[in-house]
Amino acid sequence: MAESEKIKDGTIPKLLEELLHAKTLLKLTLVDTDYEHLTLISALVNRNKAPHFIIDTPQGMQLAAADIDPWQLHFEFSGKDDIKYTFTTTGGEIDDNRIYVKYPREIKRWQRRELFRLNAPAGTKLCLTQHTARHELDVINISLGGTLAALVQTSPHDLENPLFADTQLLRDIELIFPPEIMQQPIKIKTIQVKRIKKNSKKTGYEVALEFYEISTDEKKRLADLIYRLQRQRLRHRLPLGL
Repeated sequence: MAESEKIKDGTIPKLLEELLHAKTLLKLTLVDTDYEHLTLISALVNRNKAPHFIIDTPQGMQLAAADIDPWQLHFEFSGKDDIKYTFTTTGGEIDDNRIYVKYPREIKRWQRRELFRLNAPAGTKLCLTQHTARHELDVINISLGGTLAALVQTSPHDLENPLFADTQLLRDIELIFPPEIMQQPIKIKTIQVKRIKKNSKKTGYEVALEFYEISTDEKKRLADLIYRLQRQRLRHRLPLGL
């Protein structure tokens, strides 16, 4: 379970002021509806003797909120520390196409936690097609968020011209496990190259990849597999009778 710390009192105005000046995007969700939209804080004001922040009325907001009273507005954003923050407010007033929202009582700062990483079973491959050519990478380790894989090159010329570049996006990936472990490949819509370097044996490259876009169903299949493999390894590691 993810953990968070609560930001309260005098820190909240300072944080909202940072969002205003940095023009930080906030994801606005109207609770108990499917409505969500990106928005910005445009001003900080006092209204009816209470501090408020102002956002422009997002497209479709008035229609989505027409039968809801009071509103429950949930906001999510990434701070300058690249960590997720969330808060929820009750109520809100529309005036001249601007929404006045009371300061939240608390803002949650979600703690960064490292994703559990598991050594991949021998024979695990990451397959993709680039410029009509199909490539297979040997998967070294894997987590819910990404993988480290080895790309073996066949000539010295290939070593000087790696197939991938940092931050590059790659699409339509298949993560293939040995058939005794999983019959069907896990499909990943988009991955991003986070780091690429020559390996110590100088026979190819190690590529760190982040799962940039993966469906909920495929992510659940991957989570179930990682959990099952971890249980198997722990079982082999523990003494009998425990």
